[in-house]
Amino acid sequence: SPFFLAVEESKYFWNLPNGGVQFEDTFPFLGIGSDTENVENNGQLSYFGDPVFLGSGGSGAVFSFSPKYASGGSDSNMNGKIAIKVSWKRSRSTVEKECQILRTLEKSGVPHVEKCIGPPNEYRYEDGRVMIALTPVVESPRGITSSIQYVDSGNAQQIAAKCVVETMVGMLRANIITLDVQPLIEMNSGQVLFIDFTEARNIFEGSDGSADAAGIVGFCSEMM
Repeated sequence: SPFFLAVEESKYFWNLPNGGVQFEDTFPFLGIGSDTENVENNGQLSYFGDPVFLGSGGSGAVFSFSPKYASGGSDSNMNGKIAIKVSWKRSRSTVEKECQILRTLEKSGVPHVEKCIGPPNEYRYEDGRVMIALTPVVESPRGITSSIQYVDSGNAQQIAAKCVVETMVGMLRANIITLDVQPLIEMNSGQVLFIDFTEARNIFEGSDGSADAAGIVGFCSEMM
């Protein structure tokens, strides 16, 4: 588990295996709800608080935040909790690419996939790191699983299976695959959200421009 220490009343600190992360009690993020990658010209600041550590890995650490207010008094983009992923220095480009992949999946109408809801922001406490804002944050009173076998039997399992197939077909249509499938499945309802697309890539990324047949097979195998 991460070592957490709030050494100042207005700031939160985490010492994690790959580096430290800190936030102010009222934390700003620029450009939520914008479609542009130009942070300086894409809308207002939104402010969040009450950070909760969700997990960390090779690409960064993820925290949930509750909305506080938006600059200018507008709350149009303040609908519920968001997740913020903070990259490590070495994984900056990976996290930026993850946001691009999620934007592609959203524009292609792929269901049951988390959304990157703003352009990457610079992480203000250390140069060379970046943050992305993600939604939704999954909260379930009955719990979350990554395997359909642990979902309540009956209708919930059918819903989960349908969600997985819909996402697989949608991603293939969008020419995106990943071999690191990360589903969050609500155990009582069967609703599914796929997260963590740091390993996702375009099917045609190869040097010769041909489709990655082995990657497609591996992706379908992982999804099923």
